[in-house]
Amino acid sequence: MIGIFSKVRSQVKIKHGKVHIDNPMFRLHYRFSFLLLCLCCLLSTSRQYFGEHIQCIQDSAGVPPKVLNNYCFIMSTFSVPKSYTGKIGEDIPYMGIGNPGKQQSHGRYGHNVFRASAQNASDEGSDVIYHNYYQWVPFCLFLQAIMFYTPYFIWKRNDNNKVRTVIQGLNIYELEGQKREKQEDVLAMYFLERLHIHVRWALSYFVCELLCLVNVIGQMFFTNYFLGGTFLTYGVQVFEFLDQDAEVRADPMAVVFPRVTKCTFHKFGSSGTIQRHDAMCVLALNVINEKIYVFLWFWFILLGVLTAFHLIYRIATLSSYTVRKNVIKAKTGLGSREYLNMVVPRCDIADWLLLSFLSKNMEVLAFNEFLERLAKKMVYGTKQESFSDESDVKMPLTQ
Repeated sequence: MIGIFSKVRSQVKIKHGKVHIDNPMFRLHYRFSFLLLCLCCLLSTSRQYFGEHIQCIQDSAGVPPKVLNNYCFIMSTFSVPKSYTGKIGEDIPYMGIGNPGKQQSHGRYGHNVFRASAQNASDEGSDVIYHNYYQWVPFCLFLQAIMFYTPYFIWKRNDNNKVRTVIQGLNIYELEGQKREKQEDVLAMYFLERLHIHVRWALSYFVCELLCLVNVIGQMFFTNYFLGGTFLTYGVQVFEFLDQDAEVRADPMAVVFPRVTKCTFHKFGSSGTIQRHDAMCVLALNVINEKIYVFLWFWFILLGVLTAFHLIYRIATLSSYTVRKNVIKAKTGLGSREYLNMVVPRCDIADWLLLSFLSKNMEVLAFNEFLERLAKKMVYGTKQESFSDESDVKMPLTQ
């Protein structure tokens, strides 16, 4: 088990001094959700702790075990919906295992679990559910992990190290005297000369935040389609199952992710007639698959709600000057209120966003002093100095 977690350990190391160009909501998507789905992908492919993907048994030895296992894994196994209810050991051997009757029944779970590979149930003479999604679970989980990282990847490409470029070499808190003042002055001049030109950059950030919500909602519907329309109500059904009578309840996890299924193998006999071999197959990995998707159901719901609340907050910052000022004030303290009243009204949304990122990546004292210099330059003006005169200062580069 340690080997599985070590594969993703490197992704969670904290890098000191890293420039932050995101927010906690972004990190829940591109970091936590990405790592969570990668871990689920690794678990769903693990044989060391959960056994082989499939193990099938038959009454006679007419088919070699390895051949039968490979055939049933590739061609898919099936369950009989009418055998979902009944007393195990008396009415049915196991949930979903029974003799397909001639009368079809389209009940609550009467559909193919993986729609993209649906097969004709009439081959068995009744309504059955074919299961071959287990071949695709690791691929789908990995694809979903990539999709959670995509909005941040787009934003990172659009940012193109703008924030890093602005503050590179400006660890003002560690500098002293005249050099510290020069650094603050250079940053203030850079910000002042480039007011109102970051609109496209800021717009890409807000669009990527919206993409996070679109992605998590899309993930829920994609998973619902992948599991044959059972995912959207999966968590609710699990709660209902826990409250039902143990004698009559049908486990929704065992319906969507059956642990025991059936398989039919046909071959020619010695006389040339077609022989039919019925097998019962154990899908050991479904023990972990059912837990994975129960957890993902609750995580997607929680993440969607948190992302929606963050977008409400974002709308408030876009529409209210007071909210924008209070966001910066929370990072600077009461001592900079006078300078905030000078700076924030002169900044558009894009300038405010850049100012917010600067406040995240600079020491509080350094940012307050920078804010003071910027406010004085905005209100009282300043002699335009050439950046080339500051030969001993690292200059921010334009983008």
